[in-house]
Amino acid sequence: MSKDIQKEENKELSKLVDINKDACEFYESASEKAENPHLKTTFSNLERLHNSVMVNLQTQIRANGGELDADETFMGGARQFFGELVAKVSNDVDEALVTHLEEAEDRCLHSIKDAMESDDITSATKTVLRDEMQTLQKSHDYMKSLKEHMKAA
Repeated sequence: MSKDIQKEENKELSKLVDINKDACEFYESASEKAENPHLKTTFSNLERLHNSVMVNLQTQIRANGGELDADETFMGGARQFFGELVAKVSNDVDEALVTHLEEAEDRCLHSIKDAMESDDITSATKTVLRDEMQTLQKSHDYMKSLKEHMKAA
């Protein structure tokens, strides 16, 4: 793999790392804000899932000879954001959190799909992304189902 291809691939992978890092922060914050104990546990489990995806993508960056970026992500203010969201959006904190998190899951899933379609990603890395996409698809589907269940209740 040429250095230019490696650099572009690592750039795409770094974006996915940032998105999953943000998801971890969102889920951590949501776990703290949720009122339902079951949701607190669910959010903690989903935080660990996104952390696992993030670590696997970082491993791929290192395997490509890249270095990890120590900078904070552009959405590093997740805690403040969730505090404001919960205060403004709804009388039902849990439903507001689930709705927002399902939308965030949707963005994660679309981002990894877009990366898989990129010409800047090698077939070997697309295999890694495909595995991570299956994990993210399950997480997304779970949050979507939870959101639909809460709206129906």
